[in-house]
Amino acid sequence: MKRPVVVGKEALGLYVLDRKLVQEAKFLSTTNATIADSCNKFPEIIDIVSASCTQASKAVTFDTWHCRVGHIPTQKMKLLPIDIVFAKNNEHVLYHIYLKAKQQRLPFQLSTISTSASFELIHVDTWGPYHTKTYLGHRFFLTIMDDYTKTTWTHLMVTKDEALGLFQSFVAMAHTQFSCKVKTIRSDNALELTKSTVALEFFTSTRILHQTSCMQTPHQNGVVERKHKHLLEVS
Repeated sequence: MKRPVVVGKEALGLYVLDRKLVQEAKFLSTTNATIADSCNKFPEIIDIVSASCTQASKAVTFDTWHCRVGHIPTQKMKLLPIDIVFAKNNEHVLYHIYLKAKQQRLPFQLSTISTSASFELIHVDTWGPYHTKTYLGHRFFLTIMDDYTKTTWTHLMVTKDEALGLFQSFVAMAHTQFSCKVKTIRSDNALELTKSTVALEFFTSTRILHQTSCMQTPHQNGVVERKHKHLLEVS
């Protein structure tokens, strides 16, 4: 019997299917279905086909099977119902293409932000709602973090609408207590800070530059996002 048609080939560490070979494989599968109908009359055909498939699978290397199944761990490959020859140490060389095939996006570059004074850049973000309310009914909190000193102010909120008023009070506090003016704030695309007419008028009157991160990209506001994670783990 002829060797089964191979419908893919390795390219740059990945197993790529060939459309023409897939069509040939479909044609052979139709032919095999006709042969299967005759198996009741000729049982020896089953033994011949099984022996051929087993011999063909043994000829496929570990690397080829590893590419076919999407670079799963070696321990998982041992559970597959296929005949694979594993290395003696049960380990496999980790290629860079395996990591690239699993990741969803390219890694972000290190931040190049460098401030030289307090309140020059302020990171702002809201979090919530939490599944359990506080005694006074708070389910949200606002986090304000200075980029230069990493000093953090946290304010509990009943609703997110309170965020703008709390930030306005923070700007006034910085001017009164520290004789400093907030120059730039960075936040995500929260509606209470970006779409509110009162917020836009406030930033315009105080000459504060408002930087917003891209949609679905919280990494650009990662300083305060990590602070949120720390606060939740500690509390």
